[in-house]
Amino acid sequence: GNPVRARRASERGQVAVYAVLLFPVLMLTLALVLAVGTIEGLRTRIRAQLDMAALTATQALDPAGLAAGEPPRLQVAEAERLAREYLALNLAATGDVLAATPSEIAAAAEIVVSNEPGIDPITGAENTVPTVSIQISAPARIPLLGLAGIDPVVTLTIDGSASART
Repeated sequence: GNPVRARRASERGQVAVYAVLLFPVLMLTLALVLAVGTIEGLRTRIRAQLDMAALTATQALDPAGLAAGEPPRLQVAEAERLAREYLALNLAATGDVLAATPSEIAAAAEIVVSNEPGIDPITGAENTVPTVSIQISAPARIPLLGLAGIDPVVTLTIDGSASART
């Protein structure tokens, strides 16, 4: 018979074999893309929550110094307390995505309250005014990573800071 027809007949079913072999790879790729998007979205939300906690902590200005006409200074203990309190409150809005409680993350946060000009030890930025900087390690559950055989808990390390304004 016809050699072209014979060749086509021997190739029947190859598309189905390719589809069956490629489908899991495509699904895995989709799961990883969605997981990375979820991680980046979560990182952005947590960074905003962290920045708001730092900004709230910069309200702990020394009222006696301000009344005496001195340059603004932060009350270190009060600024750190406010930073931890508001960080925990803000992280509570994240829901059950976090693998640790918001209060555990806030308690373990590294907080630096700086009244002197210099380089911020957390962000590396130059400070010219009183600043509160925070760095956290937040373990988050990303279930889509489990589909790829990867540990579904990822630790996000995030930092941020805010400067006191008068």
